[in-house]
Amino acid sequence: MVEAIYRLLAVVLAALGLASAGNALGQAKFPSKAPRFIAMGTGFPENTARVMGHEMFELTGQRVVVEAKPGANGILAAEYVAKAAPDGYTILIGTNSTHAANQSLYKKLSYDYVKDFIPVSGIAQGMVLAVVHPQVPAKSIKELTALGRRNPDKLTFGSGSSVSLAAVELYKLITGVKIRNVPYKTVPQASTDLIAGRIDMMMANLNVVMPHVTTGRLRALAISGARRWPILADVPTMQEAGVPGYEWTFWNAAWLPAGTPADIVARANELFVTVLGRPKMKEYLFNAGSIPFPTTSDELMKFQIAEHDKWRKVIVAAGIQAE
Repeated sequence: MVEAIYRLLAVVLAALGLASAGNALGQAKFPSKAPRFIAMGTGFPENTARVMGHEMFELTGQRVVVEAKPGANGILAAEYVAKAAPDGYTILIGTNSTHAANQSLYKKLSYDYVKDFIPVSGIAQGMVLAVVHPQVPAKSIKELTALGRRNPDKLTFGSGSSVSLAAVELYKLITGVKIRNVPYKTVPQASTDLIAGRIDMMMANLNVVMPHVTTGRLRALAISGARRWPILADVPTMQEAGVPGYEWTFWNAAWLPAGTPADIVARANELFVTVLGRPKMKEYLFNAGSIPFPTTSDELMKFQIAEHDKWRKVIVAAGIQAE
């Protein structure tokens, strides 16, 4: 009887050992096929996904399929990934739009930014640049503020994303200046009209507007972060330019569908953090006006909730009505 019990126990322990080994092997093998990066938009999200995909291919030998699903401020991409199979092979490359701003910009969303996703890691944090058309008679933020106060609602700004919208709204909120918003579907569309002189100013990603600043088609006034950017050493921060307490950044990150096994989430996090430390990735992000933003899954969850609260305060204070 005792020997039979020992034999049974040995079988059970062996089975558990095989299961444990199988789980470890499964984690080590991930990814065993091509993962899909679903970028919430073209431009920075898609380009970042492609650079990350190339670097991840060099690590794993699995090619990464990158697909951009622009539209509705990232809602289409987020909804798609939320409904995907939780097997680790469909990864959202989202932003502060999908996981912080949309919750206050829309009355109803087709996804829950907490319940429908498992955070993988942050990817990048960056700043936006305040630029004006050269014909605007303002060579500094102080001059722009004074001009706007003398001519309330005469100046216009273009917004092609929640970041570009909120960045200007925060400036308006602090200074009390009145500048009319002209909404666009994308930031590049807004920059095209700014270059043409159809609008007066905007705040946008460095990689979108820097080429036009370099050629003189746009004038840079200030940068949104807490510190100056090395390649724009002569351009002050918004705080230095006379907007006290101003600091605004954009960020993007990666999420998996809720229900994805913990070992796959851990392996995905390991891959993302490793990629963010690679020289080519760092160089790309720097040239795009951002820095690597690696996190744990738990750190990203806490960060996105804090960002959600921050965005809500700005949106409510600015009087932006949810659609």
